[in-house]
Amino acid sequence: MWFMPFYVVYASSSGFNLERVALLLGAQTIGALVSNALWGWWGDRLGKVSLLIAIAFGRIFPPLFILLLSFNYFFNGDQMIYLFSAIFFVTGALANGLTIAVIGFLMEISPDDQRPAYSGYFNAITAPAFLLPLLAGLIATYFGLVAVFMISTAAAALQFIILVLVRRQTHT
Repeated sequence: MWFMPFYVVYASSSGFNLERVALLLGAQTIGALVSNALWGWWGDRLGKVSLLIAIAFGRIFPPLFILLLSFNYFFNGDQMIYLFSAIFFVTGALANGLTIAVIGFLMEISPDDQRPAYSGYFNAITAPAFLLPLLAGLIATYFGLVAVFMISTAAAALQFIILVLVRRQTHT
């Protein structure tokens, strides 16, 4: 998820003590690890497209929660550890689910003898996405962190809608 560094920046600007950032990274790692079984089961039983749709839907909520927090000052610094740990846990799980879903889907649609080529095409097509943190940094600089999370929420919602439409097209 291209906007992960901005969660740490937002946490810091919200009063979260950055000396505890290792706890957030630990929560993210635990979320990724404990979700493996769920994503594997889901992809095998319900299909990779179904998993892609579920992950896209789930990706709407972490940035949306940050947006809600930006308008709410009911939490103090001590409570932030729980809020941000939960957010990082979920984002870790979702990032891992996305990796499992995309690679699994790629393997499903690629012919056996062309899988290396398909993998190469995928990497070439997605390479520009690695520039998104730079773009998000510029957006944060000129428009603020809230704009980054608004774009993240909208992008996740758009991804969800596109995947639902793709699924409908493939089932007609």
